[in-house]
Parts: sequence; C-alpha cells; structure tokens
Amino acid sequence: MKAIFIIAFLFITSDTLLSQSSIFKDRYLWVVRTSMVSKKNIDDMIQFAVLNRFNNIVVQVRGRGDAFYNSKFVPKSSLIKEQDLDPLAYLLPMAKEKGLKVHVWVNTYLLWSSGVKPIQSDHIINSKIEWLDHNQIQQRSIKETLLDNRNKKNGFEGAYLSPGHPKVNLYLLKVFKELVINYDIDGLHLDYIRLHDQGYGMNPYAIANFRKYNKKNVNIDLSSLDKYSNSQWNDFLRKSITELVSDAKDMITLTKPKIELTAAVKPNLYEARERFSQEWDVWLVAGYLDKAFVMNYASDLKVFAKNIDVMYDNLPKKYRDRIVVGIATYNQSSDEALTKVKYAKVTRFSSIAFFSYNSLAQSKAYFKKIKNYIYK
Repeated sequence: MKAIFIIAFLFITSDTLLSQSSIFKDRYLWVVRTSMVSKKNIDDMIQFAVLNRFNNIVVQVRGRGDAFYNSKFVPKSSLIKEQDLDPLAYLLPMAKEKGLKVHVWVNTYLLWSSGVKPIQSDHIINSKIEWLDHNQIQQRSIKETLLDNRNKKNGFEGAYLSPGHPKVNLYLLKVFKELVINYDIDGLHLDYIRLHDQGYGMNPYAIANFRKYNKKNVNIDLSSLDKYSNSQWNDFLRKSITELVSDAKDMITLTKPKIELTAAVKPNLYEARERFSQEWDVWLVAGYLDKAFVMNYASDLKVFAKNIDVMYDNLPKKYRDRIVVGIATYNQSSDEALTKVKYAKVTRFSSIAFFSYNSLAQSKAYFKKIKNYIYK
C-alpha cells in the first residue's frame, strides 16, 4: 500500500490539483485561545478564515481549566482583555454570517501548565487538587504540582485531571453540556482526551475506584515496576476515557443531535492506545465520535506517511472517511506543509485541518502556495 501511495504522490502535479474547485470537502482551521482575547483578534481571525476559504473554524474556548465564554461554574480566562466580553458569543453570529461552521475546542484532562497558581479562587486546581493525576500513588501538594510545571522535563506537559477519578468525568460532562445547550455551535471538539503519558493514572481515588469494580484484583500492587503491563489496570484507564467520549455523544444526541462530536488524537493508533490510553479507532467504530482529527504534525514525510499506513492497516475505508488529517504549520516550511497536503490528497482523505491560525497569521506568504493547490 505504501509503495503505491508514494509512486502516485511523485506524479501528482499542480495542474492536477488546480483542476478541482476544492480538493478537500472540509477545511478546518484550529484557532488557539490567544486569538480569542479581544474583539479585534476575533475580527482578524474570521477575516483570515474567509479570505483563505476555510469552511470550518475550531476555536479554543477552554484552555487551562478556564473559559472563553460565559459559564456558571468555569472561571473566565484572565487573558481576556475585557472581562465582560463573551468571546464565543461575539464570534458566533459573525462566523455564521460568513458561512463558517464553528466548532468549540475544549482541553479536557489537561488543566494547568503554569508554575504560578491561577488567580481565580474557583479554578479547579485551587479547589479540587485531589482530582489531579499522578505518576505515583502519593497525592502531590499544590506546591509540588506548580514546581513540576516550572521545571518541565521528560515530556511533562502540565497538571492533568485524573480520568479514573469518579468525579472528574461527571464534571467535564457538565462543562460540555453547558456549551452545547447555551451556544449555537456546530461541533464540540475534544483535545487532550487522553492520559498524560504511560505511567500516569495513579490518582489514589482512581486506584480505589479501580479496585471497587475489580474486586478480584484488590491485592494487585500497582506501585510495583510491572504496573505498566498490568492489563486490567490499563483497560480500566482506557475505559475511563472512552466512557467520557461515549457519554458526551449521548448527551449531544439527547440535546442537540446535529452538533458534531470530534476529537484531536495522536496520529499513531498503536501509540495512542498503549501509551496514552486513547483508543480512538474504537470511538469511530462504535459511533461515539463523528470525526477524528489526527494530529499528524511530523515534519518528516516518512513519519507522516507511516502514521497513515497504520490507519490504512487498521481502519476500513468507511471509517477513514471520518478522519481529518491535521497538518502543522508551526514546525515546518510552507513547502514541507504543502507536501503533506498533497500526500493527504493522494491517500484519499477528504478533510484537512491546519494547526494553527496563530502561526499562519505570523506570515502572510506562508499559506499562499497551499491555498493555490487546494483551490482553483
């Protein structure tokens, strides 16, 4: 399969691509929250999306346990310049008028990545530290957590909520439902819907929850070196995350069934499942997820292609049609990104997403070649 794709890829020409009015049915633009802090930021972003003929924008309205919208229980982000501004409410009518579909992007389990406490007293990291995830059984203090955030190493991304804690998913589902009910959105987009990394999940309440529902494993010593290979424990973590996706889909179906549920996922299916407890192929097959945005951000074409090979080896075509190929613009040149766009077309994907508007807005020339290939 891979050899066929590469041969076809080498013979694709600009004339072949430009002969089509639009190569991809859906063109998504990820918008990081720092472009949602003022009316002018939002105006500029919508103008960019329209001029570059995107038909979907994915706007980050929950970044680090805070809100870029009005919420009854989530503190508003301190980044917003006018605290009485509801960025999402301001954005929606303008975007709809321009023909843009709006998907709200929420970081789920990732909660905080700064070495300084949030200024909002009702922020979860200030009020529910027992909900945080760990890679050791002992619960860490807020001081230790902030120190970890300051001294990031070995891939540490920040403080995460524990997927296995019995109250965490209920809270997140409440966050999702408020957005779905109160705003005229086209999609709910879940990011960081995964474990922090292998070895995490060791929240004391999560372990108690695991033992409650796995009584035959009550004597398992999860602090031992073989905890990573304990299949029952790993299944429990995967199931906890999958249940949130499934419950979110059920909630949407019962309230506003036309809203799409999508998720940003790790590009290699094997690594997603085994390292991050993210079984996104199961989510697609079971119908929990409408589309998976595969974050295929590698600048190396071989790595990019390998991730697509894994998808082809594991997912029948009817499920591949629900995959959006995510391409990075922050870590590679415009020509390198264009190469990935062409490869995504040759491998017959119908939708594409770019990460992110924030990097594209830094250079007016960056997207020009890509746009010329995608459209007439």
